[in-house]
Amino acid sequence: MRSTIVGLSALLLSVSAVINTAHATVSPAPANGQAAWILADAKTGNIEASHNSELLLKPASTQKLVTTLAGALALGPDWRYQTQVYYRGVLDNGHLVGDLLVDFVGDPTLKREQLRDLLKRSGVKQVSGNLLLNQQRFSGYDRGNGWSWNDLSVCYTSPVAALILDRNCVQGALYANTGQAARATVPAHQPVKVSAEVKVVNSAEQKRSFCSLDVEMTPPNQYRLTGCIGPRKEPWPLRFAIQDVNAWGKDLSRWALGQAGIRLSGTIKDSSILVQTSTHLAAQDWQPVASHQSPSLKELSRTILEHSDNLYADSLLRTLGAEHFRQPGSFANGTQAVREILLKEANLDLGPSWLADGSGLSAHNLLRAQDLLAVLLVIANEPRAQWLKALLPVSGESGTLLYRKSVQDPSLKGKIQAKTGTIAHVQNLAGFLDTNSGQQKVFVLLQNGLSISPQHEKDIAAGVGEWPARRFEREWLTEKVIRD
Repeated sequence: MRSTIVGLSALLLSVSAVINTAHATVSPAPANGQAAWILADAKTGNIEASHNSELLLKPASTQKLVTTLAGALALGPDWRYQTQVYYRGVLDNGHLVGDLLVDFVGDPTLKREQLRDLLKRSGVKQVSGNLLLNQQRFSGYDRGNGWSWNDLSVCYTSPVAALILDRNCVQGALYANTGQAARATVPAHQPVKVSAEVKVVNSAEQKRSFCSLDVEMTPPNQYRLTGCIGPRKEPWPLRFAIQDVNAWGKDLSRWALGQAGIRLSGTIKDSSILVQTSTHLAAQDWQPVASHQSPSLKELSRTILEHSDNLYADSLLRTLGAEHFRQPGSFANGTQAVREILLKEANLDLGPSWLADGSGLSAHNLLRAQDLLAVLLVIANEPRAQWLKALLPVSGESGTLLYRKSVQDPSLKGKIQAKTGTIAHVQNLAGFLDTNSGQQKVFVLLQNGLSISPQHEKDIAAGVGEWPARRFEREWLTEKVIRD
């Protein structure tokens, strides 16, 4: 195992040694922004083109490559989250005189129906005591530093808590018919409240009054919509991120108990029991009675890489912090764990780069193109990580590259296998490309600080021209694919 890693270190050293070498012959990068790229042979690691590859830029979701690589090296493809039910007291013929405890561990796939089935498998029918919801697997804030405050109501920023049920997200709808007041709804079984004081106006009025749809959030999971929205025959879809995880967990656990046919004489409340090992629990007289396993890390990583799932990525990051440091996982110890894992297991030093989360959602994240190239070279050549490559989206075929406009040309279909990265004013791509001569390259293309004039936006909306960043990405990729 070490021989493979030592061999890789020579490839990784060549990344930092080659800066601003051969430049691609393509149209100029978008004006006023920042662009960086680097291209290397996938097997040898030899750098073939590099521009600003030492520049620290916002990686957006290309950072998920870093997180999943650390997960692959530290945990392995078969690792799974395990949510367990414990009891303490006397259990006799389904009657528990004591407390029941659910140990939530940040499984992003866990659904309320699975919690119901887990409780049912415990064999408990009556609890003369309390149901404890343990969330001590994680500590600190459930959102990353640098997440945009005005995104916190939507589901791609759902809280990354130890207790995750139904993605900590609720779907709803906003009905906006001309001449009528807008009406917001959520399914009756959802323990949230949504109200709407929204005007339905045409697009001209929206622009004139600078009116948009806003949401105010108050405990415990109440949402008030205000502002304006355009008319639409079909309802506008809504996706609300849960704000009060404790209330959400209690409400869904109450539902699960009822559906499982379990009577509870006490209350549902939060637990502060730190579950480190089964031995630790046994010392407190807690006995395991049922467990639920998530899909494997390989399948979870497919969702992270192919569909760019923030919740999965950040739960993995906090889990790495918990596993690596043997303490409750946080964004702080998770990002440090990623650094230490990559350095120890792959001789990969992230240097001055800054990690704030595992998803790339934070505006605080900073990576160099050469860092991402080093990560990709490990994925390409380290046997313990090579399975990650097959999980990346393919141009024109799958995931976030299925409809990405820069790779829709027939000459690029199936040629690019890469992770996308997009937040405000950022468009990135990092992965593998196959040349027409049959060679495979590793590449990173980062574009930050992207913006165009309002008139240019209007022209593009009218079908005149295209986004400069999209054009540059397409031409850059095309040139690399066909030049050999």
